[in-house]
Amino acid sequence: MTTIFVQIASYRDPELMPTIADALQKAVYPQRLSFGVVWQGKVGSDRLPLERMECCRVLMVDSDRARGVGWARSKTQSLWEGETYTLQIDSHMRFAAGWDETLITMLHQCPSIKPVLTAYPPAYTPPNILHAGEPTRLAASHFHEQGSLSLISGTSLAHFNQPQLGLFIAAGFWFARSQLIQDVPYDPHLYFYGEEINLTVRAWTNGWDIYHPNQIVCFHEYNRPGKPRHWEDHPNWWQLDQISHQRLNQLLNPESGQIPLSHYGLGSHRSLSAYEAFSGVNFRTRTLSDAARRGIPGADRTKSFLLL
Repeated sequence: MTTIFVQIASYRDPELMPTIADALQKAVYPQRLSFGVVWQGKVGSDRLPLERMECCRVLMVDSDRARGVGWARSKTQSLWEGETYTLQIDSHMRFAAGWDETLITMLHQCPSIKPVLTAYPPAYTPPNILHAGEPTRLAASHFHEQGSLSLISGTSLAHFNQPQLGLFIAAGFWFARSQLIQDVPYDPHLYFYGEEINLTVRAWTNGWDIYHPNQIVCFHEYNRPGKPRHWEDHPNWWQLDQISHQRLNQLLNPESGQIPLSHYGLGSHRSLSAYEAFSGVNFRTRTLSDAARRGIPGADRTKSFLLL
């Protein structure tokens, strides 16, 4: 039976249980869904994940012990129990009707042995106001001072009849066969910034091809005023962030240092320089081509790198 493992790392988020409830309600086959949840919160002040326990595997962590997004997502992946597909989302999402069947159909439309579907979804406002939007590409915006790459939504894909090849992975929404968890386990030392480009280059060099959906399957809460953030609760967050940036710089500039990344490093299927040629992103000079800023691989590069 085809099953989907939904990964959710939640930090003191009151939208966690509404997100799970909406996913189940909108799915064609809710009985085929399993949720791996890392709940980071304060007992007595944050809502406990006591509902829907029959389909959820929950790891409860006091928020004082939380160490950032990579650490939490790594713990979430440890809850996988062999499901066919995996969907990584944030804990503040809503879904389109039939999202599970739509994702599987689109994934099968991708002309790749190892495809991953990903995008920045349109927005919603709690409890259930879904804002108008279109499926879009991901595009490069700019480099941060410490070396991580910021992404933005690119051009619309609403007029396409199947997913389109892309350059970048969004951490808050991606869908693939669960082999991706084994090929690209989350680096627990990631703090926040750099998560998406870390995931992108590691997946791509491990042979995964990135596609953007041509249909909307979910919605994301972007403006979250008053919601607790890890860096607001932890005055020493910058120490974790510093380690994270050092590891990212080692990943993107392998000759720059001697930090052992072990199985959190690049893959061996394709090289980092090949990704730079494919995407138009130069990590050494921190420059972006027009193609990178548009999120559209050139036709010649597509032929050269797809299905290698």
